[in-house]
Amino acid sequence: EQPALQDRAAAEARTAIAGGADDAGLPDRLPLLRRIVEESMRLYPPVPRFDRQAVGPDRLGEHEVAPGDIISIWPWLLHRHQRLWDEPDAFLPDRWIEGKTERHRFQYLPFGGGPRVCVGMRFAMAEALTVLAHWLSSWRFAPVAGREVRPSGMVTLRPAGGLPLRVSGRE
Repeated sequence: EQPALQDRAAAEARTAIAGGADDAGLPDRLPLLRRIVEESMRLYPPVPRFDRQAVGPDRLGEHEVAPGDIISIWPWLLHRHQRLWDEPDAFLPDRWIEGKTERHRFQYLPFGGGPRVCVGMRFAMAEALTVLAHWLSSWRFAPVAGREVRPSGMVTLRPAGGLPLRVSGRE
């Protein structure tokens, strides 16, 4: 829970919405909220694991890969790897400030990667930013006391048992 960060994101959302709530440029006016979403998907990728079948012989490090072998790719692990991220378990939205850090193109895979990247990636990001901006501009969200949130996922990641929140109006 970071109420001060939520308040900053809400202020950004109100300003962005005042510039046009229904125009396609709204997500571009939400740089802080975008960093928060990016960092949230780093720690909790929508798909924590996906598999690919090798179409030809290959090599992964010291391991031979034969045609037909199944290779599991784990964004959950990549996104928390100590060699790839400073403070990998910390929620640090400012790690996404443009130009702050160079990353390998397959270091961050919330929507997959390569030729099979999610075709809805841009729409999903625009939709998430738009919905969150409208919600944050009107409401404040807080965790329910005593309720532990545990991630659960088979195909997609979600909170086990849901995500109860206290919602209150903003002044």
